[in-house]
Amino acid sequence: MGFMGGVFKVLGFESENKPKALKKQKTGTKATYSLKKSNSRPEQIDGISVYYPEKKEQCKEFVVFVKEDKAIIISTEYCSGEEVQGAIDFLNGFVIGANARLIVLESNKLFLILPEGMEVEE
Repeated sequence: MGFMGGVFKVLGFESENKPKALKKQKTGTKATYSLKKSNSRPEQIDGISVYYPEKKEQCKEFVVFVKEDKAIIISTEYCSGEEVQGAIDFLNGFVIGANARLIVLESNKLFLILPEGMEVEE
């Protein structure tokens, strides 16, 4: 009751119906976490499809796109160390055989494969 409350009580101004104290409700936000991998992995970068192989064998599936004259980006961030080197070796061999170009966007992580005759604007 503070000082003024005591003064009002002495003067007889205190009412019999005291206002109820309001309970403070916690309005904190709940943390959420999504297990979907798609939230952390973009499907396209500048209109070019991005693929995330986990094993070097999966890289064989992506050569179809290059044969159809579609540029692709391969990210090896979800491959283990041995798988990364195998994927890079396969991609190097493939681009030589298909007269395509392999451009390293990020060392041992991100690769752009351009079909024959396709160029990059810089």
